[in-house]
Amino acid sequence: MTRERLASLLRVTGPIVPEGTEECIGDLETAERELLPRETLRQVLETNCVPPEKQQPLFDALDAANAVPELVELAHIMAADAVRGLVRCYAVEFFQPKPQCLSGFAREAYAFLYTQLCVLEGRKALRVRGVPERYDADIPERMTRKQLAKYVKTGDISFDDYPWDMNFYCCQIFLMDRFYFIPYRWGGAPDAWRSLKTGEVKALWTGGVRVRRDGQLDGVNGVTDPEAFTTVREENDRTVRANPVAPEGRILSEPVTLDRKEWVKALGDDDFLLALHIPGGEGYTPERVKHSCETALAFWDRYYPEYHYKGFWSESWLYDPGLKAVLGPDRNIIRVQRQFYCYPTEEGDRMIRLEVLGDEEADYRNRTPRNSLERGMFEVWRNGGRFHTTGMFLLREEVSQIGNDPYMT
Repeated sequence: MTRERLASLLRVTGPIVPEGTEECIGDLETAERELLPRETLRQVLETNCVPPEKQQPLFDALDAANAVPELVELAHIMAADAVRGLVRCYAVEFFQPKPQCLSGFAREAYAFLYTQLCVLEGRKALRVRGVPERYDADIPERMTRKQLAKYVKTGDISFDDYPWDMNFYCCQIFLMDRFYFIPYRWGGAPDAWRSLKTGEVKALWTGGVRVRRDGQLDGVNGVTDPEAFTTVREENDRTVRANPVAPEGRILSEPVTLDRKEWVKALGDDDFLLALHIPGGEGYTPERVKHSCETALAFWDRYYPEYHYKGFWSESWLYDPGLKAVLGPDRNIIRVQRQFYCYPTEEGDRMIRLEVLGDEEADYRNRTPRNSLERGMFEVWRNGGRFHTTGMFLLREEVSQIGNDPYMT
């Protein structure tokens, strides 16, 4: 599709494509004349026990969308681009589309109809790669069930977290044993270097960043440190000098100098990783992390051989180094945390409030602690401390060492 054709379609539909789409769809064309087969929609609605009076508005919305050829054409281009964009990690800024060429309920329902088209495109792409159906069985359906249950109960077809849900509708997220995995492209700080002599990994921060004396980024949680230090970064053909990151997740104030003859970059901008996402439930142990990561690497190496995934990435409150003061060393949260190379982020304790207390604005002073974790958290807050969402990476070379604290030297 040419830029001119995209522009002409957007004049009819309004701005419903992610930013930068025009850079990615030059090789895509379609001759489809309907947004979604009517029988496909019928099967989805009947499988999810949507009553007839709730089905009809969705069929009417499909008819309204099919009556706009420009919208149909653009939907098929967008769906194909969304699927491969998630694989290539370039089309990640999804937002719920509301075409200006539709009105009323049809305009609100379009995004749901589009997700079902993405399911078809996603599964078609998997079959082309030879991925067996068992890997995507019930992946998009679990989001469809949630969405239609909300619609049946409230009449509201809008999405609560459309960008996250699109990973499922495009069939590009996979459950490998205990954890979900999605392709991810690394960018920003830190980068990682490996010693050619010992195999040790050292993460280095970027320069010009204010860091508190506790090793966290200055200003996070609204906390500033008048004695914060500023990181340095100096590189030439022979050496790299920068502030290192301790694997527990703190930036250190004393810079180190690495000899490029003895150290090689192990992780840098645009390298491909697998993002690890943690569903709730039992089994959050180093053993399950190891098996899940091994399974994930075997899957992507086999079915996506053109991408060399260097390891894994994630961000979570579970990696906060401050949790060590709250939980004992034998707790699984701490045991798992020690298998990763952790680093600070600009996020504060909103995630831990949301995930543990159910509300990112929760005030512990209005709560009674229900367990040892909450008792420890409340004590930290009472003493003026804060928690931090923390990032981690795990390089594929260390996956076999999970359980032995591979980065803790």
